[in-house]
Amino acid sequence: MLFEPYGTSLLGSGSTPYGFNVIWSATGFAVGKKSINRVLDNVASLAIDVYSCENLATNCGRCLTLDADKYDCGWCSLDSKCARPHQCSNRQIPENWLNASQLCPNPVIEDFKPKKGSIFGGTRVTINGINLGRHVSDVEKAVQIANVPCEVVEYVPSQKIVCVTGKSPIKGSNERGVVAVTLRHDSLKFFAHSTEHFSYVQPVVSSMKPVKGPRSGGTDVTLTGVDLDTGAEVTVRFGQIGCKILERASGWLRCRMGASGEGGQFPLHIAFDGQLQNLPIPIYFEFTSDPSVQSISPNKTIPSGGITVDVYGQGFTLLQRPRMVFTGLGDEKSYGPACSIEDDQMMKCATPTAPGKDSDRGSQERITEYAFDFDGAELYRSRIKVMPSPTFETLSEPRFVRPGEDFLTLNGNHLNLAASERDIDVKVGGEPCPLTALANKVLTCQPPVKKPRGAGKLNPEIVVTVGNASFSIGEVSYDSPGLSSSLFFIIMFFIIFMIALIICLIVLYRRKSNTHQRQMKYLKTQMDTIEMKVATECKEAFAELQTSLNQYTADLPLGTPTAPFLEYKDYCARVLFPNAGKNHAVLKNLEVDTHKAEAIEAGLREFHKLLMNKTFLLTMVRTMEANKYFVGKDRVYVGSLLMVVLQEKMGYCTEMLKQLLRELIEKTVEKKFQPKILFRRSESIAERMLAAWFTFLLHDHLKTYDAGKKLYELFWGIKQQMEKGPQDALTLEARYSLSEEKLLRATFEYKELMVFVSASDSVYSSTQDIPVRVLDCDTITQVKEKCLDAKYRGYRFADRPAPGDMELEWKTGMNGKMALQDIDSSSRVEGGNWKRLNTLAHYNVPNNAILTLTSKSNSLYNLVNFSSTSMKTASILSDRSEKSSVSMKTPGVGSPKPWGAPPSVIADHASSSADTDNGFKLYHLVKPTEHGPTDSQEKMVTEIYLTRLLMMKGTLAKFITSLLESIFSSSTVPPCIKYMFDFMDEQAREHGINDPEVVHAWKSNALPLRFWVNLIKNPHFLFDIQKPTKIEGCLSVVAQTLMDACSTQDHQLTKDSPSSKLLFAKDMYQYRDLVDSYYTEISMTPRIDDATMGANLSAESRQHNGEFHVFSALNELYKYLDQYKESIIDALESNEHAQASRLPGRLQDLLALMESDYYRATDYESSTLGLGYNSNSRLMPRDRL
Repeated sequence: MLFEPYGTSLLGSGSTPYGFNVIWSATGFAVGKKSINRVLDNVASLAIDVYSCENLATNCGRCLTLDADKYDCGWCSLDSKCARPHQCSNRQIPENWLNASQLCPNPVIEDFKPKKGSIFGGTRVTINGINLGRHVSDVEKAVQIANVPCEVVEYVPSQKIVCVTGKSPIKGSNERGVVAVTLRHDSLKFFAHSTEHFSYVQPVVSSMKPVKGPRSGGTDVTLTGVDLDTGAEVTVRFGQIGCKILERASGWLRCRMGASGEGGQFPLHIAFDGQLQNLPIPIYFEFTSDPSVQSISPNKTIPSGGITVDVYGQGFTLLQRPRMVFTGLGDEKSYGPACSIEDDQMMKCATPTAPGKDSDRGSQERITEYAFDFDGAELYRSRIKVMPSPTFETLSEPRFVRPGEDFLTLNGNHLNLAASERDIDVKVGGEPCPLTALANKVLTCQPPVKKPRGAGKLNPEIVVTVGNASFSIGEVSYDSPGLSSSLFFIIMFFIIFMIALIICLIVLYRRKSNTHQRQMKYLKTQMDTIEMKVATECKEAFAELQTSLNQYTADLPLGTPTAPFLEYKDYCARVLFPNAGKNHAVLKNLEVDTHKAEAIEAGLREFHKLLMNKTFLLTMVRTMEANKYFVGKDRVYVGSLLMVVLQEKMGYCTEMLKQLLRELIEKTVEKKFQPKILFRRSESIAERMLAAWFTFLLHDHLKTYDAGKKLYELFWGIKQQMEKGPQDALTLEARYSLSEEKLLRATFEYKELMVFVSASDSVYSSTQDIPVRVLDCDTITQVKEKCLDAKYRGYRFADRPAPGDMELEWKTGMNGKMALQDIDSSSRVEGGNWKRLNTLAHYNVPNNAILTLTSKSNSLYNLVNFSSTSMKTASILSDRSEKSSVSMKTPGVGSPKPWGAPPSVIADHASSSADTDNGFKLYHLVKPTEHGPTDSQEKMVTEIYLTRLLMMKGTLAKFITSLLESIFSSSTVPPCIKYMFDFMDEQAREHGINDPEVVHAWKSNALPLRFWVNLIKNPHFLFDIQKPTKIEGCLSVVAQTLMDACSTQDHQLTKDSPSSKLLFAKDMYQYRDLVDSYYTEISMTPRIDDATMGANLSAESRQHNGEFHVFSALNELYKYLDQYKESIIDALESNEHAQASRLPGRLQDLLALMESDYYRATDYESSTLGLGYNSNSRLMPRDRL
């Protein structure tokens, strides 16, 4: 017989069938002799199983459960192997040999699952191990889990036991224990237990997310809770909708929602091993409408896919795994990656690979269908264009780039047919190359500044990715290309040439630099000389001014004050009513018709009583200011009138002022206005009253201390210095000025003359003629003004004759006289219809000439025939008048009125610049032309005259500094300033204003800006002088300097800054320190209590009692009361305090008294009291109030 194995060797399975054949031979049996051997047919394919017990089983349990009818195997304990009986030594000892009828000892539980089960039981537990019995009867009652019997439902001999747990004996708490298998109870050799514990638990679901999803299903729902990995099987449903379990752990469980046929909320049902769990709180899942797609952009892709499209629609935030799907023939589908959801109405998806064979993906455009897989549900089918694939031209050699300078340009085709910049990624050596431009056949990017280190090759490789397609283009070289020999020689020649050129330039520069240094040294010497001359001239001018001032003071009559201060009444009237001055009604009695005088007097007296009521006064002010037609000029006028009425009760006035200021500050803070601008402009009654309050209380301080005197000295100094040089009588431009706008930018000849004014009618006892310094370029009116100043210096200005009322005559011999006029028949007429005003040079008046001032009624001009005089005048003119012409001028400015009242001929032409009688245009020094200098005039850079500003400033510097030091002197601070500054500090603290600059601005706006600046610009408010029209430009510069000194902001000055700021830029830090110290020292002085201040205010009222006509002021106030009476009555009726004091009724009684034809005809626009009252009847004086 010949045996041949059918299968593998015994080592593989432990048993192999061997087929066999019976061979016979006629000559005898001889193996290998095929020619004579015969094989008997094995029709049934009989085989013999050859087995190895050791390979069939590796443990006792597996060995003893082998088929005893087929295998003769047993377990040899001594050798620990499965063997045939004859292979086991000492098998006679029972312990050493176990056959198929015996039970293996030492069972082992290797693993079991699950590790947790419901306390209600029913959990299928699978136990794997070794030697776990031979038959099911061995384990039927042998399994206990945590001391609870487990019913065996499935058994694999020796290897596996599946049982169902019973109920936990302890409910409501976790019970845990080992899994135990007891095969026999007579020996511990047949007992096994697990190393891990099994726990009886009660799972709890606490939350779920998401809580809603589309009706098409596919939403992955995550449940969180405790012991959610309990049991072998868990079922999750929402209503009747199943949720497929994906994975779970102790604290969470994730399942995928099925589809729902309808929308709405469905409750959660969860069962562990068939046991439905009770949830602590109901949990619902809401099925909503499926997301919808409206459009995509762009509606095209490339065959390889990966193009980003923007998808627009609704409900995208419900989705978790949306993606794009391409469909081909049959069931062919191509899925893209998950989309990125931007918001509920937009998401970005990458297109998948287009379906079809590679051969179909040519250069032709085609259409394919697409849809969207919304968490497993395919929706919205449409079509998309598949554009030709992009192609790139490969680089045959490395492309050289200069780091940071060159751009990398790649050529190709179809680059932007479907792809945009966001779909294309260019990398150089693995580092990004940001795109800068993209077209159909070219793209450009910025390569890395440094050569990428990660490049494995010598040169970094260029890789372009378009969607899902990747292209290797070539390499980039960061090394400079080699230089050819010809190029090398050219570069060397250029370098040598440049070196030679640089050497030449250095030599030339050194020579030029030496020349320039010599020139600069010379210029510096010249500038130092000029500066010394200017400084010397300024010192001499200041000394001359000071000497002249001392001489002027000494020449005054005994007892005359140095500064001619106005009386209190006139001073206050000019400040409060600048447009009316001494003619204002508050300085006169009120005149009314006789038959109405009694009623009006009673009404005004009642009005006065009402104003003394706090509620009425505050209500009236608030109501008026609330009216939008109550404009700024009305607020200023009403504030001034109120202060006049309340002046005799300054304590009550101050109390009302503080209340109005509190309300103003509170309004500014509440409405979040800029607090620094408060008090800067008189935009409210309170602000105007504050300025008037300082005006009343600082009059005595101005007269007693230095501030008023220093202001007059500054005024006098400016006036004297300006009169030392020419000043145009019409444009008011002067040679000496602080204002660039009023600077005379012209050069011409002039000389100073000393003339003598006859003293025959002088106020002094001396009979000597009075010397006066004049200029030969002065007009006749200017000479008259200087003569009047010298002759009547001891008189009040109001008592002086006006220049227009006087005639100037020149004594030409023993008895000869000549009348001098600004305009007469001898006036020179020039081209362009211009006529020049007559000057002393025009009449050829010599030095030491004797002049007389006479009244026009007695003048020679009115006594002698004009024609004969003009002939006589013409005969004595010299060539001097023709040589005093202007050689350069600039366009003139407007023509304000000069000092005093000019003669009628000048007054008539000051505004029109034209002689209306004869059709001539007038000028003095410069013509106010409209189109710049004429061709006949010398053209020069006008800025060269700006140095005169410096000389003027140097001359007046000590006067200006002395004024500011006296203003901001803390040694003599009036109580009213300390009291009001403390009030402002208190208000800032109450409103939480911690910025010190705000309070600084309040104080600067209230006192320096609203009070001192007003006096500096208008010194005639304080002094008995003429309105300073001629010097108002200089005074404005000084006032601006004071304002800049009070500012807390540093303005950066440049060459384009105003000259007024540049003049005092060097002194500004000194001035600002002066202001800061002033405010600081005032705040450190002891506080003035209300009682002390009240006493001071009462003394002020007593001192100036009866200065104003209160009835006239009340009459003016009544005009505004009558205009807003309805609103005021309504406001009083809504006020409880007003009702308690019967204020509405008293006001109506007042109105009834005052209502008459006279008041109905009153013009509310008039600012003059008593206008239209021409009766002889007068109201009684104020002492009747």
